[in-house]
Amino acid sequence: MSDNKPLVWVVDSTYTGELHARIGLAERLGFGYQRIPLPVGNLADYQQSLQQRYAQSDCQPPLLIISGTGEETTAEIADLRGLFDKQLFTVYLASILPEQHHPRLADYDLVVSPQLSGDNIIRIIGVPHQLTQESLQAAGQQHADYFNSLPKPIIALLVGGNTRYCDGFTADHAHQLAARVRKLSAELGAYLVITNSRRTPDEALKALLADLADCPHAFFDWQQIAINFYQALLAHADVFVVTGDSLSMCSEAAFTGKPLLVDLSDTATECFHREIVGRLMDYGAAKSLTAAYTPWCYPPLDPVGEIIGEINKRLRISA
Repeated sequence: MSDNKPLVWVVDSTYTGELHARIGLAERLGFGYQRIPLPVGNLADYQQSLQQRYAQSDCQPPLLIISGTGEETTAEIADLRGLFDKQLFTVYLASILPEQHHPRLADYDLVVSPQLSGDNIIRIIGVPHQLTQESLQAAGQQHADYFNSLPKPIIALLVGGNTRYCDGFTADHAHQLAARVRKLSAELGAYLVITNSRRTPDEALKALLADLADCPHAFFDWQQIAINFYQALLAHADVFVVTGDSLSMCSEAAFTGKPLLVDLSDTATECFHREIVGRLMDYGAAKSLTAAYTPWCYPPLDPVGEIIGEINKRLRISA
């Protein structure tokens, strides 16, 4: 397969974190990529549309399809093996899997998981994302005037919210989170830069911001900032406080090599989140927000780089 440049397809998703993980991997592979729709409706029609799309490519190249958790499409994507046979290499990005995982995962060429292990599985710490060192540096430079004008140190407070299986991010929880952040901010004499996510409940966000109103801070709503501003915050922050419900934000913070404190309240995080963040802690990238703070550093985590190395090895592609 090393003789031909692979054609890379990314299966779409309505789950933002899952889609960003797939795109982040596809972008860093460096072959370009196309997004293909979810397999909904008539499966035969879906398969035929993909066959027609593939037929339009030059020289019938190797085909690499990136899918994963989010919508339940495990069997449908695995079934594409019958259409493309040896030309197909399938990658399944598994951010969180229940204890009884799908039996069709064995039919994928490569499963990427922070939880599982096995012959066709690469076990990573954290989850894949779209960050690169180049994008962080570029974003940091673009917004340097703003961040350089802020008092130091800067604490980036990255706020998630409720998930499909946990709705405990309430106003009461926000009050508890704010109390811990206030304490840390006072200890460090820090400036808070706060941003939320699409999953942050309005009432919880209002409670959090009200409790932090007298702390030196700035708040940026996720709907009103560009992606590169968020990346600039990652580049310029000195310390991260992240809610444990967002594995993406925890992993993005761990990509910087800077101190990461995670709120792992068992009422506002799933057990699977706590398990995966626990591996970040074992690695040395993260500590609990409840722990006493002393500065530390660690080699930045790059799960996407690990995945690319494994794909290149299995497809015999020179790095």
